[in-house]
Amino acid sequence: MDADTLSLSSDLMATASGYCLTTEERACLPPSLSILKNEHGFARVVYWGKIQGQAGDYLIAQGLGSIAHDKREASTLAGGDHTTPDFFSTMKMIPKKTFRLGPDGVSWTLLPTVDNDITTKWLGWRDWLKGKGRIFTPFTGDPAHKFTYTTAGPPPPEGGEATAAEAHVLEEERLACVVQEIDQTCSVVPYGAYMLQSGQQVVTNPYYKGLSLEKGSDMSSYLHLRQPEVLPTKPISELAGLSKTMDFLDRIGDDLPKGSWSIKHDTPNNMIIVRSLAFPGYVFFSVVNSNVFGSAYVGTGLRNWDLAFML
Repeated sequence: MDADTLSLSSDLMATASGYCLTTEERACLPPSLSILKNEHGFARVVYWGKIQGQAGDYLIAQGLGSIAHDKREASTLAGGDHTTPDFFSTMKMIPKKTFRLGPDGVSWTLLPTVDNDITTKWLGWRDWLKGKGRIFTPFTGDPAHKFTYTTAGPPPPEGGEATAAEAHVLEEERLACVVQEIDQTCSVVPYGAYMLQSGQQVVTNPYYKGLSLEKGSDMSSYLHLRQPEVLPTKPISELAGLSKTMDFLDRIGDDLPKGSWSIKHDTPNNMIIVRSLAFPGYVFFSVVNSNVFGSAYVGTGLRNWDLAFML
């Protein structure tokens, strides 16, 4: 949900998902998000959602892009000549940084960058947990908490016994991995809200006016704001008929397993609500014939591993 329209978006999200900001969150989020935007020079700041913990919850925000420093750059971002890149791998997604709100309710702490080392530790801990017959452990609410696990040690000499080494992953590192996983799996935007400029940079579309009820009720009208994974695998014959400036993101309807999303029209509020079944707690809304849309995740970070058996 965009920080500049958080009051409106949070009310719409409450209608769509039942999740309401607390009185304390309504008071602290708008000014703290404004400070985050100004301090780091982001073009936009969005309230991403909440990861629930045992002793405390993590409020998450993301800073997107950077402010155009001159009129020429602003003009380029607002429009201009757009072409489709030869390879999807050369696309430049909007720069993104993820933060968690500090205990003072004002300052934001940058989450660790999810590199190979952190990913290896997180996956190693998760595999170890599965080996113990468990698929999930709740967050504690303490960023410095260590989740300890054992890994296979170096190969033993001939005739020797295998050894095990102890390792750990910090809760803050695990939090960064879970947020990234949810982003990769969900992160929904409506068709037309983003476009590709000539430098192969993904930018917001200032001319986006929203989706009609007919288009908004179609699952193919919603895309993943991430590096495309499905489109590069499609044959050239299917790509030939796509728009050169708009059809560069994966559609959520192509997600596996089929049926990973639900969609409905909220008639009283005239908006479309899209829910993820892979990560229950992720909800996207789009007001019909309006450029107002948003999304948020509220939950423990647990993926629905039984989804394939439920469809």
